[in-house]
Amino acid sequence: MSETSVVISSPSPHVLQVAINRPEAKNAIDEQTRHALIHAIATGLNDTDVRALLLCGTHGIFCAGGDLASMRDMTEQAARTRMQSGHQLIKLLWYANIPVVVAMERFAIGAGAGLALVADYIVAGENARMSFPFLQLGLVPDWGATQSLIRKAGWGNAKRLVLDRASLKGRALLDLGLVEQVVEDDCVMDVATDKALEFSRLPQLAVQQFKEATRRSTQDIETALSAEEDDQTACFVSEEFEEGLSALQQKRDPDFFKDSSGE
Repeated sequence: MSETSVVISSPSPHVLQVAINRPEAKNAIDEQTRHALIHAIATGLNDTDVRALLLCGTHGIFCAGGDLASMRDMTEQAARTRMQSGHQLIKLLWYANIPVVVAMERFAIGAGAGLALVADYIVAGENARMSFPFLQLGLVPDWGATQSLIRKAGWGNAKRLVLDRASLKGRALLDLGLVEQVVEDDCVMDVATDKALEFSRLPQLAVQQFKEATRRSTQDIETALSAEEDDQTACFVSEEFEEGLSALQQKRDPDFFKDSSGE
């Protein structure tokens, strides 16, 4: 099998497994990976034999978020294009009429958290962490997290998690309703695969209608993602983001009080 940023397999005849495969970057998602995920998932969702989707990462890691190296010095158009491709992926998962399961190993950071939270069912390791470092970088939550975090954890918890730049482990995530199941770290893939197989045996029409009903019960995702795109595009080209990214790479605390003169 060739080494690619996304690995596709089928643990059972009706389950499609899509794995992020950038271990050298802790499975952070760059442009190539975004497009590969979009292609793999869109193809799978158009296959009538696929009745459940399992999203995971290789080498025991789910996703370290967006690829930081590709974020610096973006133009407004580049930032908007980046957000649009990420949202294309999120909408594929949001509108999927089959169950989507995430195997969350080690961590889901930033955009990785947004990617996980749009799923129907998250199996997390007991030591796996979900982190929300957006404000530390001068960014807003993205990849649908402005909506999915609120829907799963509630307004108050969502605000607290983002303002605190929180990083929570498995049991705490379960208590907040951010994940559906917590298991021993070395059992995550097995349990998630079994859960996807279980879901693939459910009645397809009933599952489709149920998922459509849950989508109707909440704010229009198109409107939410459009607003998120505008907000994050503005942040990506801001001096605050430049400072946040520099601070992270230099292993120091960001100074968001700097004025334009640098004093």
